[in-house]
Amino acid sequence: MSEEFVTVGRPGDAAVAVVRIERPQVHNALNAALLRALGDEIAALGADGRTRAIVLTGSGQKAFSAGADLDELATLDAEAAHVVMRAGQEVIRRIERSPVPVIAAVNGLALGGGFELVLACSFAVVSRRAAFGLPESGLGLIPGYGGTQRLAKVVGPYVARHVMLTGERIDAERAYQLGLAVTPPTEPDELLAAALGIAETITARGPEACRAILDAVDRGRDMPLDAGLALETGLAALAIGGSESTEGVAAFKEKRAPKFEGLA
Repeated sequence: MSEEFVTVGRPGDAAVAVVRIERPQVHNALNAALLRALGDEIAALGADGRTRAIVLTGSGQKAFSAGADLDELATLDAEAAHVVMRAGQEVIRRIERSPVPVIAAVNGLALGGGFELVLACSFAVVSRRAAFGLPESGLGLIPGYGGTQRLAKVVGPYVARHVMLTGERIDAERAYQLGLAVTPPTEPDELLAAALGIAETITARGPEACRAILDAVDRGRDMPLDAGLALETGLAALAIGGSESTEGVAAFKEKRAPKFEGLA
């Protein structure tokens, strides 16, 4: 690859990685090469045994990602587009299934595929400059990286239909009200610190417990309630019988911070 589309850094806690989309000249638009690199980096971090949380953001303050690269899509017929869209969906699904939390730090526009990428993250924090939208219908297109499916699960079908049919953008405050962001909007220069603070909070908790929570939510959300409860019971029982809970309960009783590192 002649251009580095994705970078990884560790600005603070060594257990927290910051993954940055690096195409600021086109508002961090998502082409096929970038999506492959992003999926590979996040998969590698989730499997390295060191990373406990990932913060995903865009380069600069104008855009998290303004969406799919239209110049790339414009060259495709329906058959080729099907292959490209399925590949993109698979990357985003891998991110959604990451065994460590992926926190979207939305620093500006998150449109089209950029919004769909946020929806696949564990949760999002936003700056006051953030704005979300799925404008595809205005171009004679529809969302193709999971937006038609995931958005309704977060904000409900009424709002999801309105956003997609009108192309209307959701500003940062409205995003917080709708549950698209988990904290109120921050000042732009405070966003990364806010995301890192949440990530570092997660790294102090049981890593296997965090993995089990992510697994339970991901697999359980499309199950009937009884099946989801059975899944939860099995995962909770494994946690109760594990070494993390032994350490966590002992630390609670002894009024000290738990030491989860190195536990099998």
